[in-house]
This record gives sequence, C-alpha cells and structure tokens, in this order.
Amino acid sequence: MTKKIIHPLWTHVPVLLVLAVLIGSIIAAAPYPASVPLHFSGAGIADRYGSAWEYFGITIGLSVLFISISLIIDELWARQENRKTFNWFTLLDDIIVGMMTGFTVSYTSFINSGSSVYSFHWGWFAAIAGASAILSAVFELLRPYRHHEHQLDNADVSGLKAEVIKHLKDKTPFIYWDIQNPGYVSLLTIFLPLVLVICGGVIWITEVWPALILIAAGLLLTLPNGGQRVMVTPEEIVIRWGLAGFTVLRLKTSDIHSAELREFSPLKDFGGYGIRFNCEMKAYYFRGSRGVRLETTGEKAILIGSDRPENLLTVIQAVTETR
Repeated sequence: MTKKIIHPLWTHVPVLLVLAVLIGSIIAAAPYPASVPLHFSGAGIADRYGSAWEYFGITIGLSVLFISISLIIDELWARQENRKTFNWFTLLDDIIVGMMTGFTVSYTSFINSGSSVYSFHWGWFAAIAGASAILSAVFELLRPYRHHEHQLDNADVSGLKAEVIKHLKDKTPFIYWDIQNPGYVSLLTIFLPLVLVICGGVIWITEVWPALILIAAGLLLTLPNGGQRVMVTPEEIVIRWGLAGFTVLRLKTSDIHSAELREFSPLKDFGGYGIRFNCEMKAYYFRGSRGVRLETTGEKAILIGSDRPENLLTVIQAVTETR
C-alpha cells in the first residue's frame, strides 16, 4: 500500500522559484568563454580556471540535493507532530539555494564583465535568500495540520519479563540486545565519507589542509556504520555504535531511579538523529519516535530510542526492580 504524503508539497514553491531563477540566470548569461575563473584568492584574484559548466553543474546539483533533503525532513516533521508547530527546518533549503543563486547571479555578471578581479555583491546574495526565506515562512504558517496515525506494536512482554526475572533469581548471566540500524545510516556512513575522501584527494595537490580536513571528516563519519546497539546486563546498560562497537554510553543499572516509555518528536524535540541534547535529557537514537526514558543520578535524564521500546523497558525495569 502506498504511503500518503502528509506534508503539502505547495510549501516548496518558493525554493522552486529560486531554482528557476538560478537556471534562468545561467541560460540568460550564455554563451560563456571556454575557460573562466573558478576559484579566487582572498583578494578576488583568479587562481584556477576551467569550464563555467563545472561550477553550474555542481551548483544546480547541490540545489536539487538540498531541496530533496528538505522534502524528506518536512515530511518527517509533519508525521512526527501531534499539533501544528512551526517547522524551522523548512527554511534551510530556501536560504542555502537562495545564497547559491545570489552568488551565481553575481558570478555570471563577473564573467561577462571581463573584469580580472572578482568583487562579491552582497545585495543579490541577501535579497534572493531573504525573499525566499520570508515567503517560505509565510507558506509554513499557512500549512494545515494533518494528523498522522502511528502504528504501535503493543507486544506481549510477560514472557520476556518472566525469563529475565528467572535469570536474575538464578544469578545466571544474560545479555539483552536492542538494535537500530536504518538504511540511511549505511548510506551516510559509506557514500558520504567516500565523496569526502575523493574530494580531499582531488584538491590535495593545491590545498593540503582543506584536503586533510575533508579526509578526516570522511573517516569520522564511518564510525556509526552498523547502527546503534543497546546492551542490557544486570550490572549496566551500554550503547555502542558502528561495527567497531564504539561506546557512546555506559550506565550502571544501580544509578537508574526509574524507567518509563516516552514518545518524542526527533526533529522538534532534538533537532535530528544520533546523540542529541535538550534542556531536559540526553538522547540516543537513529530512527522512530518512541523510546525508554531513564531517570538517573546524573543531572539529565537519558532517552534511548528503540524499535521495540516495550521490550527494552521490560528488561530494564526487571533488572532495576530485582537488584
């Protein structure tokens, strides 16, 4: 069965208009010389030349990418909200694509001017990005709230609880695993690092430090590959990331005061996925909107996202209540 789109697509009209301005400005300024400045020093002096379509292709490609990401984020926001709330994320693609469009308008004017020194025009930059963001904010205010019914899996956990209690009474060791490994994690931790490493390799000859930063960032992004694994034993709760088992949380069960199921909005409450913070708690999750909230001896509560939060809660409560 096809999933219904919750977030109205007409809210993306402003950024699509900006994309049209971007493409229109490129076409209107054509034809271009065979070789044009592609990179400039801090003083505006060109230090690398090539085809203008190299820059235009990258700019249009990035614009489409940011718009696509915004479509996904806005749909997630709409599915997660329980009442109408302003989605600040919806402005990101308007601002970013607007800035790239403003720069492109300025850049095409520079190419056709025949000048040897590039001077950035902030007017185009601010006007296009600002107008797009304001119009997008108006559209977001007009966006209607559409309720999304979440499918809850109310599993029978009585058997699991009895099994855990038996292990505890018999003092036999056990480990309960809870795993989250969504497809987007594999995508981001394989292809994005690969792109960064390739880009670093390409610019290595001319710009060593930026190349090293790109390569290092690419290597760091591989750490979550393999997802999140929560391990519960009678003594502790350990959260590990990636195939290498990088430990991101180690909590003694004796430090847990209480545990309860918690529904949350990843984007609204925490601004994304992964290891997140807000004024109330520290959270660990890669997907979903449900988890287990732990009150501990620390200053903040801990939220562990789970695909089977009832099972995770049952194990934690059994461990903390019978210790």
